Amino acid sequence: MSPTLSVIVPAWNEEKCLARTIDSLQRAARYYERQRDGTVEIIVVDNNSQDRTADIACELGLAVVFEPVNNIGRARNAGARAAHGKYLAFCDADNRVTENLLCLIHDHLARPDIVGGGTWIEPERSGFKVWFFYSIWHLFVRFSRVGVGMMHCRREDFLSFGGFDETIYAAEDIQFAYDLRQLGNPRGQPFELIRRGWIITSTRKIDQMRFDQMLRRLVGFGFGLQKKIRSKEYCRDWYDNAAR
Repeated sequence: MSPTLSVIVPAWNEEKCLARTIDSLQRAARYYERQRDGTVEIIVVDNNSQDRTADIACELGLAVVFEPVNNIGRARNAGARAAHGKYLAFCDADNRVTENLLCLIHDHLARPDIVGGGTWIEPERSGFKVWFFYSIWHLFVRFSRVGVGMMHCRREDFLSFGGFDETIYAAEDIQFAYDLRQLGNPRGQPFELIRRGWIITSTRKIDQMRFDQMLRRLVGFGFGLQKKIRSKEYCRDWYDNAAR
């Protein structure tokens, strides 16, 4: 039988975080299979890692897809092409999920009145920099009416608009949310965030930046955003280190 839900995990040099993420997803998958009449497949996309990322995924019994070009959109799309599920969800390799989240994603996508959506995000630890970043993020979500987290949609819809933009080196998930919302608007299907389940995300990227660096980067993205997210040099923080 084909799986009902495919979870795609893009991973680049994620040997330190991947096992924890997969354990979280597998616990959610077991809960999902008990609560819903469906099955889950988890696909790890090795985005040209130089560590044991692919080995760890194989040891955990998962399907592994190799994407040689370091680009997060390409990695997500490679996983989606290999997926067999009716529903698709995308989970970063440094996230954990609440046990009920896959059930909530299933219920979301089983509704004909929405196009799909994202999920609420909770940082794994607190601190001033984390509080400041997520305060800005929550304002963006409120006014833009999109969000990210564990992005999810129907496979047929994903294929209809081509998935993630592969010319983008950062914020490709935000662009995906806008594309998904645009697809749903003429059909009367809004983009919605799930709030009763969420991802717990690593704060490692925030931790490794000084506050002034983070502030400059946030302000910088506000000017010429579309050009900057297509510059690998400007987005080097997502590609020079294993945190992206």
